Formats: sequence, C-alpha cells, structure tokens
Amino acid sequence: MTDPAQLRACELLVARLVVGAMADRGIAAPKAEELVEDAELRTRDLSLLGLSSLDWIALATRLEDTIGAEIPDQVLLAPEQRCVAGWGEAVLAARTTRSGASNRTH
Repeated sequence: MTDPAQLRACELLVARLVVGAMADRGIAAPKAEELVEDAELRTRDLSLLGLSSLDWIALATRLEDTIGAEIPDQVLLAPEQRCVAGWGEAVLAARTTRSGASNRTH
C-alpha cells in the first residue's frame, strides 16, 4: 500500500526539479506545490510544460543522482507516465526497492 505522505514527498521532489528545468529554459513555471496539488498539472506530460526530450533525459539523470537509484525507462517513453505523478510514483518505487534491498541480510 502506498503511503500518501511519502508519495507526495516524492512528487514534490520531482516537481522542484521540473520547475528548475523550466526556469533554466526560460519557461514560466508554476510553483512546485501547484504542480503537485493541481490534478491536471500533476498528470500533464512534461512536453506540454515546454520541456523537450533532451530536457527529460537531463531531468531524469538529475533525479536519479538525487535519489541514488534509477527510474524505469518507461517513465521517459510513455506520455501518460512522463509527468510529475508518474515520475513521483517511480521515485517512490525506486526508494522502496532500494530500502528493501538494504534491509535484507546476506
């Protein structure tokens, strides 16, 4: 079961990075909290926010460096997952997987 507070924290992390990427490109960006709280913005494809495929790749790399884990390629390829909500879920899954792996005894 997904913890809503953990998911929101993951979405906020993604949203902050998205806002930063938009600002770097000179695109007017909403606040990170708005990207998470507004249902339409949460699920809007990053391309519709003005970011190109090169921007997504750079953003994914920055995100992976930040969380110390990889996110699945699917969140880059599928427009319905290429959004704050989709990437937030991927971050939560990556953190959960990493946490579970570190809790195993050898």
